[in-house]
Amino acid sequence: MVSVRCLVTIILAVCSNILGASAFRLNRVFAPARTDRSCVSGSLCSQRGAALQSRNGYSTSAFSGYSWSRTAAGLLGAKMGGADDDENASLKKLVDKESGSKEQGLKNSIAQAEDMKEEIARKAGEVSSRDEKDADVGLSQFGASTETTTLQRGKDITRDEAGTMFADLSNRKLSYPALVLDRFLDGLEDGLRPKPDVSQVRCEEGKRKASGKPKLVVLGSGWGAHALMKSVDASKFDACVISPRNYFVFTPMLAGAATVEFRSITESIRDANPVFDYLEATATDVDIKKKVVKCQSVVCEGAECSIEDFEVPYDHLVVGVGASVNTFGIPGVKEHCYFLKQISDAEALRKAIGNAFERANIPDMSLEERIRTLTFVIAGAGPTGVEFTAELRDFIEQDVPKYYPNLLPYIRIKLVEASDRVLMQFESSMQQKAVQDLLNRPQVEGLDENYTELLLKSAVDQVTSAEIRLKDGTVIPYGIAVWAAGIGPLPLTLSLRDQIGEEQQDEQARGRLVCDRWLRVKGAPGVMAIGDCSTIDGYALPATAQVASQQGSYLGRLFSKEAKWDEVLPELEVDKSENFIDGIRRKRYAKPFQFLNLGILAYTGGDNALAEIDVAGSKIQSTGSAGWFLWRSAYFSKQVSLRNQLMVMFDWVKTNIFGRDLTRY
Repeated sequence: MVSVRCLVTIILAVCSNILGASAFRLNRVFAPARTDRSCVSGSLCSQRGAALQSRNGYSTSAFSGYSWSRTAAGLLGAKMGGADDDENASLKKLVDKESGSKEQGLKNSIAQAEDMKEEIARKAGEVSSRDEKDADVGLSQFGASTETTTLQRGKDITRDEAGTMFADLSNRKLSYPALVLDRFLDGLEDGLRPKPDVSQVRCEEGKRKASGKPKLVVLGSGWGAHALMKSVDASKFDACVISPRNYFVFTPMLAGAATVEFRSITESIRDANPVFDYLEATATDVDIKKKVVKCQSVVCEGAECSIEDFEVPYDHLVVGVGASVNTFGIPGVKEHCYFLKQISDAEALRKAIGNAFERANIPDMSLEERIRTLTFVIAGAGPTGVEFTAELRDFIEQDVPKYYPNLLPYIRIKLVEASDRVLMQFESSMQQKAVQDLLNRPQVEGLDENYTELLLKSAVDQVTSAEIRLKDGTVIPYGIAVWAAGIGPLPLTLSLRDQIGEEQQDEQARGRLVCDRWLRVKGAPGVMAIGDCSTIDGYALPATAQVASQQGSYLGRLFSKEAKWDEVLPELEVDKSENFIDGIRRKRYAKPFQFLNLGILAYTGGDNALAEIDVAGSKIQSTGSAGWFLWRSAYFSKQVSLRNQLMVMFDWVKTNIFGRDLTRY
């Protein structure tokens, strides 16, 4: 069985690589080498980036002291072979003492910096209970509902003719075949667009400010921001990205964090587009009148760290900060539940599961306490909740019998959902199949036949350190609780809405930034928004990775074509085509954004998955092993680089052969 699964995984990888290879990826392979990054930048973004790089949480001075101590010890080691052993011994003690103090200072500096970063992140993600209750956006996963409505005529029309064209273009939608062809040609354009020589661009950075290149600032490092960075020709801008996280993460695979390693599903933001300057900071506010972004970053001098405030001006601002976990103001959720939004969340959850089994293995523990410790409650039966439940079942049925066979009778899994259905994005027949897969009778001796329980119409009322109380009065003792029940807006998004005022007052937005079909934020010239923090007026789209990624790529292409964003209709220079395909397709006005649904997927455990693809109004559905093959094919092909594809494939093969790694550090 193991060999068959490994063979299928390898064949899957090869086929996906062949079918998914694009001109864009080939162009990246043959792009000019990054040979020289030593040139000094004259732009504000680059100057600030250099300053923060030299003084961020991993202090340059601290590392310099550490390196000096190690080097000095090595030099003294050569001398100590001489005659004067007493003198050398004394000198060695002095150097060891100095080295130890500097190493301790380094550790304290790093710990202090991490604490400060957590405090900044906490404040940046802190939303009032009232705002959370009013701003549920839905589930953030790779697939979701694709219902859309028609965009109404824009309100900010200054010329009758332009207004008529704006309304006509806003209402225009391509047919499914035409949209697929359009996206295919977009991909060819991306591949044929000449890539700048990074070393040359870096050397010219000092001249960029004087040359009058517009400042492009991107907030965030998620799906939308990453896709924009991949597709834009950043050499035309003084471009920088601001994010507290210096990497992109493939979030749909966080639920399977025990199957793949974290580094396999991440990519450095600097690798996404080396022309961009990266600032490791948190954007706390945007002044749309002054056109500046207010930021906070942790800087360290030796062993002392502090929070530094600074501002970054912009000509074009793209807000792609995503969304926060929505707890709906339920008491105890933030304090006692685990989430699956970031790498740190998945890492903490992975350690907690290992710790639960080790704790339950202590012989003096009572029966009730052992069952409570090994009870896992997942709140939310959307894609994230269902996939985590499925992955947890796989771990329990495949790996726990090898290491903790005596604990099998005490394990319980409870999937709690406030509505009357799971995976509401799927058709009812697919939902029933998901329930069947999740509640399948285990094939492992020792596990209770009903160790997995699905509780529908069961809304959470309160969470304590040991119990979850439902609104119907049910009390569930638990060991680990995972919250996967929805997302809501970040304080930065709410602050921007309040600052803009009336033009953002839309009940359907639920705390998100309201944009037109060209992704421009209404009432904020020069500001665009993509991903979970935004919504398009009259064109409802799900808060998913698919939507954010396509929006980011769309904006990146328009920026590369130097669209005139201040016009009612963004204009393009017809005679400035970059290649023959662009020359044929380029029109005077930029086409509005249109979402291409690539399907929705969900893993349901035991090498089973659901796959639903909407093709020209007809739904193609697949379940079981065929659905699993499509699910893995999609997740594999959607990895952002060849490196990630190879690492994910290796992790899958490794897990199939050796099982999951239970090591805790």
